[in-house]
Amino acid sequence: MLAGCSGNGPASEESAAVEQTVEESEKSAESDETMAGVEDNMNKTYTVEEAAYESFTNYINEYYFRSKIEDYGLFLNLNFWDQAEIYEIVIDAYEHTGDKRYYDMINEIFKGFKKTQGEDWSWNEFNDDIMWITIACTRAYNCTGDKEFLETAKKHFNLVWDRAWSDDLGGGLFWRIENTTKNACINCPAAIAACLLGDALHDESYYDKAKQIMDWVVGNIYEEDTGHVYDAYEMNGKKNHWASTYNQGTFIGANTLLYMHTGEGAYLSRARRASDYTMEEMYHGGIMNNEDNSGDLVGFKGILARWMYCFATNCNQPDVMEWMKKNAMTAWGNRNSKGIVGTTWDMKASDEGKIIPFSASTAVSALNNCKESCKTSLKAAEFNNADEFTRCGKLLVTERKDGALTLDVIEENAYLEYANIKFPEAYSHINIKSNGDADVSIEIRLGTPDGERLGTVLVGQDGNADLDVQGIDGTQRIYLVFPKTCEGITISGFQFVS
Repeated sequence: MLAGCSGNGPASEESAAVEQTVEESEKSAESDETMAGVEDNMNKTYTVEEAAYESFTNYINEYYFRSKIEDYGLFLNLNFWDQAEIYEIVIDAYEHTGDKRYYDMINEIFKGFKKTQGEDWSWNEFNDDIMWITIACTRAYNCTGDKEFLETAKKHFNLVWDRAWSDDLGGGLFWRIENTTKNACINCPAAIAACLLGDALHDESYYDKAKQIMDWVVGNIYEEDTGHVYDAYEMNGKKNHWASTYNQGTFIGANTLLYMHTGEGAYLSRARRASDYTMEEMYHGGIMNNEDNSGDLVGFKGILARWMYCFATNCNQPDVMEWMKKNAMTAWGNRNSKGIVGTTWDMKASDEGKIIPFSASTAVSALNNCKESCKTSLKAAEFNNADEFTRCGKLLVTERKDGALTLDVIEENAYLEYANIKFPEAYSHINIKSNGDADVSIEIRLGTPDGERLGTVLVGQDGNADLDVQGIDGTQRIYLVFPKTCEGITISGFQFVS
């Protein structure tokens, strides 16, 4: 049983007209200079980051349409949920790089999505479809601070919760409005969405819902001893045991986010077992080369890549990152002459015919969700380069050089996140090497971008700043937060000192 592929929405005729117009006149157009691809050189040696950038350039040139008149963007020939999924890859790329081209696309695609799908998505009978755009909108809010994203996400999460949760089969969310089956493909993404909304809204009730959902998943469609996530539990009592990268990935993601919030070891153990099942039982440590036989399945691996990255970086799992890097670079090595890869990653992509955009998106996701270095933790006592951030929001990285970042802070309370900082002992100061306007401050916060403030450093004034870090030990998430907008700040790195 596959994830939902939506039917026609209220704006489907307009969507078709847009795509036909693009295909007939504008698709071959002038790509924006910032998105102009470079000639593919099959003999060049790429880092993961270089391959990620070029793969997205090739993908944008092949499948993305920007209306210069109406200032919206969309990926061509896609339905509701796969449009939402590829939107998430754009968000991944922004979070991991701070690149302006991805930041600009976040707003463009949202406008295009509303133009073609409407603003009220209750018409869509697939609850998982709605949950995917809910996740994307919550993440877009984290990137931009635009509250329209957050209000849209909250509205549609609550819509799905109210119509899909029931006590039938012991709980869980129904996949579709016909209420005949409860699937991993809705329940695990819903738990992810609930965690993200819980953080964004500072509302613990969403985390309570995430726990409630995952308790049902673990109790009904998950093998605790193996890490195998089943596909579905039908109202007639039958269970579909099929395993997919989609379901394994979202199960890993939901448990990772719950572990990050609660610190409960059971969530970490489940994320690890599900990762092991995926890597070893499904693929025997090798390259993912399946899920190529339907329009839905071809995009599944891109979902897995996202949540494997989240698990690896937030829970210090370097072997998971290594496996994803091996897969991503194998896929990149099998690109065709346009630099496009299909979903069968260990096979050379053909130049004959056109690879459908959802299939081609998976390698782009994989490359933008791994790192050249598989280091997944930093040591507080060592100097850490600024460019080793896990994700960012509300800022643009205008230059990277020798581990340093030059930034434009475009919204208040922009941040750089460092997910795994190891504190073997308490440190009372931080040293941040920076250059720029000395009136601009950097707050050092713990746990979340608006978490406990440990101290403040003025940009351009290298040296020690007093921090309240007594009693902080173990592995922590540290944020460098910029309370005010500014331009041209250079951050070289930081180090905690006693």
